[in-house]
Amino acid sequence: MKLRSLLFVPGDSEKKIAKSGEVGADVLIFDLEDSVAAARKPEARDIVLAHLRAHPDARPSAFYVRINPLDTPEALPDLQAVMPGRPDGIVI
Repeated sequence: MKLRSLLFVPGDSEKKIAKSGEVGADVLIFDLEDSVAAARKPEARDIVLAHLRAHPDARPSAFYVRINPLDTPEALPDLQAVMPGRPDGIVI
């Protein structure tokens, strides 16, 4: 797949995630890292997982998830939360 356009979307905004599907980007990257305040990270994981599960097959764009750096305590919870939704890729 040739990636021409990538759009980062804050993982804690259901509104922005829903609207991102209308843009036509090749890849939507749902961000759990620096666009999400520390206090909202658990909620963001739930929102991203819900969106992944709502679009299991016919996705308008590839769905990637940007997790927190591997050397932080947030990385493993990020992965545990979103992998059941089968993202198309993980961005570190």
